[in-house]
Amino acid sequence: MAWKDPDIAEFRELFKARAATRMTFGLAEQRAAFETEMGAVPLAAGCTTERLDLGGVAAERITHAGAAPGRLLLYFHGGGHVFGSLATHRHLVSRLAVAAGTAAIHVDYRLAPEHPYPAGLDDAVTAYRAILGMGISPGSIVVGGESAGGNLAAALLLKLRELDLPQPGGLYLLSPWLDMTASGASYEKRAAHDPMIARDRIGLVAAAYLGGRADDAFTSPIRADLSGLPPMLIQVGTDEVLLSDSLTFAANAAMAGIEVKLHVWPEMPHAWPLFHTHLRAGLAAIDETGRWMRKIHEQ
Repeated sequence: MAWKDPDIAEFRELFKARAATRMTFGLAEQRAAFETEMGAVPLAAGCTTERLDLGGVAAERITHAGAAPGRLLLYFHGGGHVFGSLATHRHLVSRLAVAAGTAAIHVDYRLAPEHPYPAGLDDAVTAYRAILGMGISPGSIVVGGESAGGNLAAALLLKLRELDLPQPGGLYLLSPWLDMTASGASYEKRAAHDPMIARDRIGLVAAAYLGGRADDAFTSPIRADLSGLPPMLIQVGTDEVLLSDSLTFAANAAMAGIEVKLHVWPEMPHAWPLFHTHLRAGLAAIDETGRWMRKIHEQ
């Protein structure tokens, strides 16, 4: 196949080699390898970090000279609810913060299988309450996340509605995993194109996250009534088995009367902005997100 994107063929070969090695790893080794690889990517220029305690939940604040006072990106990292950390994602979060002209806080929520659902969601709610307690206006917050972090970001907003807590100003979802049952058409139709995620692996990770609990609208937000949620931006690649999750969620949001911007990027794999050191399209997606967040904060 002739690829149009200038970087994608080389990235696919690189990722294929890494994936072949990591298939032999246990979870602890996968966590360590991901931490080593992604933790080596530097922060965006001019950014500094500060550890936070948000009501007992560990987090990190990223600031830079161009951050507008009172504006915040609250971010939840991906990793299937079973791996990922502050170290693996701070480079991405810092670039999103610079692009948006905001500070950022990303949350070190508890992971499965040691801490299955609803531990991560409970941490997200606790962190959000603590941020409101800092005096930050909810309308000045954009909640975001990629993959499983997108699942957690969407679930947080649904839980805030249930708890009668104020919604943030916007929701940013990158390649979100929003269906624990992997039932969308893309799980079959795009399977041969996805270099990262296989349907059978999704089932294993979903079982670890659910921990024996029944799937519901908080674990699979494509099932939820989205009424009352804020404007949202969804970015997803054509070459993801998770594509249907984004298409369905965007349609449900639109049917609920929500302003939603959905950008489906051709040839892009799962969570490609995380790999911006290899894919220039990742940097373009970060810039797009920054522009969208600036508009949200100006409303």
